[in-house]
Amino acid sequence: MNSHSYGLDPAKFDTDEGLGGMFKLTSISYEPEGEQRPFTATMESDKYPLFGTQFHPEKTITMFNDNSGVNHSWTSEKLNRHFADYFMTLARQNPNSFGDFSATQEWIIQNYDLIVTDLYYGEVYAFNSADFQ
Repeated sequence: MNSHSYGLDPAKFDTDEGLGGMFKLTSISYEPEGEQRPFTATMESDKYPLFGTQFHPEKTITMFNDNSGVNHSWTSEKLNRHFADYFMTLARQNPNSFGDFSATQEWIIQNYDLIVTDLYYGEVYAFNSADFQ
């Protein structure tokens, strides 16, 4: 699921010394409409344990809006599930924790109002700044 009209131009890895010195371009994608402009889909650092994506692997396995253009083929679902599982594997390496079950329950997303939309982002949770004071 690509929906980024302001994605990073792959040529920047050659022209921006800071970017090219820190990250290596690992894949590109193209805007689906208009001039088919390329943008960076994935990049990774060979100096630090960092990588970045400019697409949404979670959308393929969770979004079923009409006319969204999301590819729900078996291959697409499996590949995007691989990304989602890999991201979770990396996140679980972090030793930080909310604590026990009771402490965690205060902060889970389901405590907030869910707004279901037919827009590309599907579900939206509404927060109020007073919720975090």
